[in-house]
Amino acid sequence: MTGRVLTSPRNPRVVELAKLHDPRRRRAAGLTLVEGPHQLTDVVAFGAVVREVFVLEGDEAGGAAAAASGAPTTTVGHGVLRKLAGTTHPRGPVAVVEIPDGDPPVAADTVVLWGVQDPGNAGAIIRSAAAFGFGVAATPRTVDLWSPRVIRAAAATQFGTRVIALATRPLPQLAAGGLRLAAAVASDGIDPASWEPDGPVALLVGNEAQGLPADVVDTADARLTIPLQGGVESLNAAVAAGIIMYALSRRP
Repeated sequence: MTGRVLTSPRNPRVVELAKLHDPRRRRAAGLTLVEGPHQLTDVVAFGAVVREVFVLEGDEAGGAAAAASGAPTTTVGHGVLRKLAGTTHPRGPVAVVEIPDGDPPVAADTVVLWGVQDPGNAGAIIRSAAAFGFGVAATPRTVDLWSPRVIRAAAATQFGTRVIALATRPLPQLAAGGLRLAAAVASDGIDPASWEPDGPVALLVGNEAQGLPADVVDTADARLTIPLQGGVESLNAAVAAGIIMYALSRRP
């Protein structure tokens, strides 16, 4: 850890790294920001490359996580940490981490985020996918899965999960990987627990407001609907995805 404390949010290096909150900047640099000692410890355990770490002065837990990462570490003031984290009350440290190379579609269970826009939903789906042995794929109009907000919601599990960036024509790409397409729909589908696909599946989860496009639903090998009670018409996208992934993971 450097001896001096970096206190100016206008420091050129700080200003440049804060731009990683912009998805275009992240893609161009191949870098993202990870916040908090537990997430930093997790990404190191997943084998991610940590470029550098910024630790708040006096933060012992953050300092320990930074030291364990083996990356160059700088001690900073509150203003710098807020600038890098992009939040009013950040939990340091903040680490600059390389975004892993994308994975190709393979013949293994995968949840597909089709235009999912909410970072919290995307992160929760990724975390459930990691828990139930699914990979994660995203269509071009889905929120960036490597944004700091999605990483926080996912508890950084995308660093230990297969993550696939799909092309503008995702369905042929998925089918070429030998996957059976299952559309998560709010009604008129079969119970996920009763579906018996003859191979690995791609679970398609649609946008929070509009759901899946009609042509995508029509193309799917199956439509899956969670049976609900109590007059509830539908579930949050992340909750529904988690329930269906659990059901599919239990099949023989």
